[in-house]
Amino acid sequence: MDYTEKPPDPGEHPFTGAGKINKLPFDIKGDSSYPIQKARVSDARQILVLVNSFAASNLMLPRGPQYIYENIRDFAIAVDDTLESTGAGKERRIIACGSLHVLWEDIAEIRSTAIHLDYQHKGLGKKLVDFMKIEAKELGIKTLFTWTLAEDFFKALGFKRKGSEELSPKVWGECSRCPKYFQCDEVGMVLEL
Repeated sequence: MDYTEKPPDPGEHPFTGAGKINKLPFDIKGDSSYPIQKARVSDARQILVLVNSFAASNLMLPRGPQYIYENIRDFAIAVDDTLESTGAGKERRIIACGSLHVLWEDIAEIRSTAIHLDYQHKGLGKKLVDFMKIEAKELGIKTLFTWTLAEDFFKALGFKRKGSEELSPKVWGECSRCPKYFQCDEVGMVLEL
């Protein structure tokens, strides 16, 4: 992955130059049309389709509309606004998403990281995780955690695999409601910020 980085001005937010997270300061070379930003309520249906397209192949957990709406503030997205819509003109199209879900005062989980098949291997997954890492730091989170089937991806980003006995009890809070609870095939991974 080849990146070009623009340094922020002194005293400005490292991603936006302002006081809130919105877009990353770097773009993939020649690929500046895919900004990373916080999701809006109007993005929920596209996020649902993207996440559940991977869940249908057992690559991540399925999510329902209620979950997406209730947790919309957790989601960051990548947008390709150059695609023609089925109607008149252009419309915002979500091509990647991920969520940062706070579990406790010092730990947050990265969930539902999905990149549309046509946009994979362009660095969007790394950009999303980098965005969520900065957001976690701003919130005062010291540890990021994920359950994943993409161990190599998260390992390349500095996450370390942890055995179930090494994991914080806080990460188990929602496991009993998970459809994979009795036959979990996901790996727990942790990144200290």
